[in-house]
Amino acid sequence: MTVLREIGDREEWNALVRRLGGSVLQSWEWGEFRSRHGWRPVRLASGESAVQLLVRRLPGSWISGSLAYAPHGPVAEDAAAVAEAAAGAAEHARRLGAVLVDLEPRQPEGFKAPGFSATGSSVQPRCTLVVEVRDDPEEQLSALPKDTRYGVRRARREGVVARTTEGTEDIEAFMDLHEETARRQGFALRPREYYRQFVHDLPARVITARREGEGRLLAGAVVLTFGEEAYYLYGASSREGENLYASYLVQFEALEAARRAGARRYDMWGIPCRPHEGHPMWGVYKFKKKFGEREERYAGTLRRELRPLRARAAGAAIRGYYLLQRLRGKSAGPLVD
Repeated sequence: MTVLREIGDREEWNALVRRLGGSVLQSWEWGEFRSRHGWRPVRLASGESAVQLLVRRLPGSWISGSLAYAPHGPVAEDAAAVAEAAAGAAEHARRLGAVLVDLEPRQPEGFKAPGFSATGSSVQPRCTLVVEVRDDPEEQLSALPKDTRYGVRRARREGVVARTTEGTEDIEAFMDLHEETARRQGFALRPREYYRQFVHDLPARVITARREGEGRLLAGAVVLTFGEEAYYLYGASSREGENLYASYLVQFEALEAARRAGARRYDMWGIPCRPHEGHPMWGVYKFKKKFGEREERYAGTLRRELRPLRARAAGAAIRGYYLLQRLRGKSAGPLVD
């Protein structure tokens, strides 16, 4: 079992996570952002592995103990080192009073860690599409499928222009359109303050598209960057924007923003693992597929029960908590296929 030590320095932590190819969900900034929402980040590392555990008391007061969760963690140079770090993370979580620990390493489907079992679900997307970020705009456009190139060029012919801002400058306009999109498509949203904090605390860029000379927002996206990766987290579009292919130009601008930030891959952040025409994400899948070159499938949530009786009760409490959050419209909760 790998012995892990706590890291308390932001620069040291982020440099290690970047070197190991970790995602933004293992960054120092993500841990600090989640600390606003009841989680305590605990950052553990050896020379060849790292895992940021998010720890919080279990929902409800009738179960004593806490939950430890590592989104996209542990990270390490190879699968064997990830499995070793998982064991070390579980032991540390036990000392923190956790009754169970959930890990979601970005390891391929079928990955196993001794002592952990697959739950069959995940909080973060288990399947996604990844686009290679090219060296210049023309090369990027040429690499896209024919229909996608048409959409980008059509938006430009219609007078649509896209821009990228950092921080909170465009978040209110984006949220207006995001809420309109949610009403039309029927998906849940978090409170506005969550998104304001999101773009303030994290390495976020807001992409917006309007017709030149007009103030009305047609489409938008929120993208995170970390190391050599960029991530498409949130998107929105109006019916007018759909008719003007504005979302195509937004995604192309997001790829350009990723290139300018030094990213080499663009993660479109989630597709159904078994897409079919009746799936609620079918439309999202079809659009992302117009850009996504490579599908990646991860192992999903791996769980170790540290105190079995309380852990099983906690599992039921967690499922109930996410159901309540969905009913309140605050969170999509765990994702299943």
